[in-house]
Amino acid sequence: MALPTAPAASPVGFVGLGRMGSPIARRLLDRGVPLVVHNRSRPKAEELLALGARWAETPAALAREVDGGVVFTLLTDAKAVRAVLFGRTGLARGARPGTLVVDLSTVAPAESRALAARLVERGIGFVDAPLGGSVAAATGGTLLVYAGGAAADIDRARPLLSIFARRVEALGGVGAGTSMKLVNNLLTVAHVALAAEALALAGGLGLDRERVLDLLLDGGGQSRMLADKREAFSRRDYPARFTLALAAKDLGLIDRTARDVGGSVPLAHALRRWAQAAARSGLAEKDLSALLEASIGRFPAASPAAAP
Repeated sequence: MALPTAPAASPVGFVGLGRMGSPIARRLLDRGVPLVVHNRSRPKAEELLALGARWAETPAALAREVDGGVVFTLLTDAKAVRAVLFGRTGLARGARPGTLVVDLSTVAPAESRALAARLVERGIGFVDAPLGGSVAAATGGTLLVYAGGAAADIDRARPLLSIFARRVEALGGVGAGTSMKLVNNLLTVAHVALAAEALALAGGLGLDRERVLDLLLDGGGQSRMLADKREAFSRRDYPARFTLALAAKDLGLIDRTARDVGGSVPLAHALRRWAQAAARSGLAEKDLSALLEASIGRFPAASPAAAP
């Protein structure tokens, strides 16, 4: 099957070249998209610059280079997105009317709507399009995109999104994409946390972890996340794919967003406290599956099954 290529030769902007942003930007470049990039620290952009991307010193300068085109942002939190869009050298200061901002970050739906409202006053479109998937999915072009915004804006962004996503789902107006991402992340984190607690219990009961994993994956306890994290759980080695720090941040967004609509998510609230405590213990930049270490620590003595 032919891979998607750039729909036009107009330059596209990309701000935020972290763990997910860099492989996405690389994929756009590989498919012939002329790319202008900006990051808080330039060294993270050097590989992309060597491949033909152009550097912009500020988000405002990037917006001027894109000249009414599409700009992707992929940043840690809403504070960072606001700074990039509306700071002293922010994108909004250089963008002309007709520019479209596609925010791939995970923020609260209320934040997405607030960002969109400020941009629309300047004639700038906005799509919230957070991502489902890992760095491997970003590299392979198999991410999910949960999109919220005007249908015309999502349609405009879709050819570019399809270069790095296997599915682009339009879910409604601005905020719908970030809403779906939080729903997804609640279930994702809960699956991993429950698996960690179950494996810690198994160790406390003297069961062999490998046999426990085999049986769980062959029974009612199986899940995609358990299969995905099996190697990390087996080795007790947790290279970051979705860090505990980010999980704790997202759980906070989930908790707050539920309260915003008059509801509550007690499990998310409890998971957030657990994730925060694990992060403070030195696991913040480890993968979410490192919750196994915090779980094992609840048992008075390590059993043979819980030994490295």
